[in-house]
Amino acid sequence: MLDKFLDKIPTDKIYEELLQPSFKNVGEALGTLLSMGNLMLLPLKLQEQKARIKFEANLKRYAKKIEASLAEEICEVPPYVGLPILDKLTYLDQHELSEAFINLLTKASTKATVNLAHPSFISTLQNLCADEAKVLFHYKHTESIPRIDLYIKKHTSMAQGAILPINPDTAPLAAEQTYTPAEEVNTKVAWNLTGMEVFVKLDFPENVDVYIENMEKLGIIALETEVLLKKDLATFKQLEQKIYKKNITKSQQWVEELNQKHPNTQYSLYSKKSYYYFTEYGKMFMKACIKELNETEEKS
Repeated sequence: MLDKFLDKIPTDKIYEELLQPSFKNVGEALGTLLSMGNLMLLPLKLQEQKARIKFEANLKRYAKKIEASLAEEICEVPPYVGLPILDKLTYLDQHELSEAFINLLTKASTKATVNLAHPSFISTLQNLCADEAKVLFHYKHTESIPRIDLYIKKHTSMAQGAILPINPDTAPLAAEQTYTPAEEVNTKVAWNLTGMEVFVKLDFPENVDVYIENMEKLGIIALETEVLLKKDLATFKQLEQKIYKKNITKSQQWVEELNQKHPNTQYSLYSKKSYYYFTEYGKMFMKACIKELNETEEKS
């Protein structure tokens, strides 16, 4: 099946390798797809040298991932996964992103993991950039991504003697009528302080807020604000005392200046800790697209 397809491709030694015994699993997994009419345009694309080189490199990476699998473990890749990925392999050269596509193709190639090949993962991958793929590979063995937001609290006490509006039917004591409630305003001055731009070598670290928002929108991660995890305490300490120490110090200096300029108003700086967690969809996506075959049984 595989050799018939390769005969249609105008290449020589590159694809001769795919006929070797070490590529037997590739033929078993992709044989049906490679014979489908849906791939009529693939040979045309492979006439272009750059496309051939990328396709060769990516297909070899895929072959290496499944070469250790026993023949009886291999299954035919579902077309809804295999067809779009094979097309992607002709032009993807961003390592982490192409790795994610190849991992999904790999999971769709074995009986034990084909259930992880959800059709929506194709569109999710297509909506990720290379930096976002790097982030996911970095956090693939973690359950949470700790986050800190910084706020400045403005607290203004109303002057003694100010009279509150009184409901004549429920008039309070006279002493209670001489004060109005204090005014409190909380202003967020820094957010998404995760250290992501430090922990991960990003091409565009200034876009980290967009990356986080996109991964939320795609349903991979979600924000937890009500509870904290004990295992994250060390990371929070690192964020506060090392990575964002200058940011916090600068904000504290700003607060002190505000207090000097406005003696009747009290300003204070405080942090709010939270964390991003992987949703059920996100956990399955990580198993299918980010983790290797031998990592899919890990608890996540």
